[in-house]
Amino acid sequence: MLIEKTLKEALADYIKGKPVTVLWTRDDGSMDVRLLSDILEQEENHFLVNVPAYHNPEFAQAVAEMVEQNRPENCSAEVAPAGTTEKDGSTTPPLQSRIRL
Repeated sequence: MLIEKTLKEALADYIKGKPVTVLWTRDDGSMDVRLLSDILEQEENHFLVNVPAYHNPEFAQAVAEMVEQNRPENCSAEVAPAGTTEKDGSTTPPLQSRIRL
């Protein structure tokens, strides 16, 4: 005999090893029935859970060392621009258009 249960109750029963049947209505109005195990226990499923991050000092140190190793020797040297162009804002645009209609 089947009885309807809440999602939490059904999942608790599934975890205990009891067979759980899922009944749902498709988009076209027809009904479909499957065992929850057939839905959940497919090899291609991946279950992702959001967990709080924690600080790992060893990882932070390793990242800092990689950044330091890949930094060029003269990365703080200033580079003078090759020339000034309108794009860098060195010339001001005309205040008004000279074309009169």
